[in-house]
Amino acid sequence: MKKNLNILDFLAQIPWWVSVTISASFYVLLKFVIPYIETQSTVVNEVHSSLGPLLAPIVALALLSPISFSLLKSSRKKKLGELKDEIQSIQDLSWQEFKELVAKAYSRNGYIIMENSAFTSDPTVDLVMRKSSKLYLVQCRYWLNRKLGLREVKNLFSLMHEKQASGVFILTTGIFTYEARHYAAARPINLLDGIELVALLGKVAGNPDSEILN
Repeated sequence: MKKNLNILDFLAQIPWWVSVTISASFYVLLKFVIPYIETQSTVVNEVHSSLGPLLAPIVALALLSPISFSLLKSSRKKKLGELKDEIQSIQDLSWQEFKELVAKAYSRNGYIIMENSAFTSDPTVDLVMRKSSKLYLVQCRYWLNRKLGLREVKNLFSLMHEKQASGVFILTTGIFTYEARHYAAARPINLLDGIELVALLGKVAGNPDSEILN
């Protein structure tokens, strides 16, 4: 069943310039047309001449109020579209390109990417980083997954203890389940979903040349 919309709901859903046109039309009608419409009733004529100009700005402003909602909706829709395109551009990368882009992004944030180390021989570890004498394990093999759950997070956390690392990073263009985020919240586990991944790679996107440090 469709929800019944009032005039303000309708104005909030149409383009902002349409709302401006409607508002201006009502202002002109109340201010310059209705006061000069004469009827056979003196009372009606007085109402037209007195209330018309008084109501003109009030009605016009009321009709303009949904514009802010319309502009906000358009802006949000545009940002969501841009975000979707950016995530898609990441998903279009090959595994090696994505891995190198992640390494470059973290190296710009002060991490040293260790390409040749005992950790990189582990097939479950995609990148190993060092910062301030602390080691961090990165897992970005799930970058195409739509949703990652508790199992993947627990597995990497167990590996962190096994390798005696200080923390772990798990990256995906999708999302993490509530259970996964709840588990990671109290532990040195960094979960980056699609939105956070776009922010991380934003400065180096489109230039996947590797800057992996030995």
